[in-house]
Amino acid sequence: MKKNKTTIIIVIVLFIIAVFFYLTNSYSTIKKELRDFAIEDTASISKIFLVDKENNQVTLERQNNQWIVNQKYIARRDVINLLLKTINRISVKSPVPKAAEQNIIKSLAVKSTKIEIYKDEDLIKTYYVGGPTQDQYGTYMLLENSSKPFIMEIPGFRGYLSTRYFTNIYDWRSQAIFNNSFGSISSVSVNIPSKPNKSFKIINLHNNRFELHDFKDEKVVNFDTLSVKTYLAHFKRINFNKFYSNIEKQKKDSIIASQPEYIITLEDVNGNVKSVKTYKKTSEGHTDRFGNKLKYDPDNMYAVFNNDQDLVFAQYYVFDPIMKNINYFLTKK
Repeated sequence: MKKNKTTIIIVIVLFIIAVFFYLTNSYSTIKKELRDFAIEDTASISKIFLVDKENNQVTLERQNNQWIVNQKYIARRDVINLLLKTINRISVKSPVPKAAEQNIIKSLAVKSTKIEIYKDEDLIKTYYVGGPTQDQYGTYMLLENSSKPFIMEIPGFRGYLSTRYFTNIYDWRSQAIFNNSFGSISSVSVNIPSKPNKSFKIINLHNNRFELHDFKDEKVVNFDTLSVKTYLAHFKRINFNKFYSNIEKQKKDSIIASQPEYIITLEDVNGNVKSVKTYKKTSEGHTDRFGNKLKYDPDNMYAVFNNDQDLVFAQYYVFDPIMKNINYFLTKK
């Protein structure tokens, strides 16, 4: 009896080993080039091109210390880093089961995002990113010129990867309007159309020397230099909330044609000029502490920049430090 039990255990162990070697061999017989998605040296990547089946396209190019979107806009550093990390850590979870291969290939042909990865001018990798698996823990992908789709993952990450390969240009663009260090600023002009006599201009002469000009462009003799330094320091990080990308042209034109609250223009030491206009946003059910309806949103506003091309939502608490009038700098008597 004891001998039979030992024999059964040996048979079970041998069966498990056989299954293991069968599965390992089945996977290893798939050529490496057909399952080789990851790129180890992402620092060498110079360009990434993404296009979906609706022909929405995004080109990301590395230039000096930053990435540029469609040869025009600065890219968001966080989403670029996430994509590069994905490109580097992506791994085959398993091949698509043979019975499901054709359905997945057809699905990828209808709905997927193509990614091309370049080193200098050389195309080094192309693959197609499809949707998630049924359990949401894998993503269907297919290398260019391959007929073998795979279920991909990032080891240790529970979720799917499709959302990291997006083609909406607005989601790639930086949300910074001003990101200027104190020393990089040459001048800041603030025009207040509703109160033009409160407008001003600050000129940074550097070495803790400044000029403050009033709305007539005349020098102000007595002003608080500490307030000027504090004010200029706020231009290091002025971001907006999100693009108002789905607005009708007529409404956008109407907002831009209305009177801005502030027009803020910054020139840096290299002669580059950035300008933003801020506009009040109509309230959507906001009330004061007494329950009275407010005409304008107390928390959010519109901002327009890039030669009136971009309309965005912005928050007062972010912009308030740079939305000052000349009285803020005048020496208190």
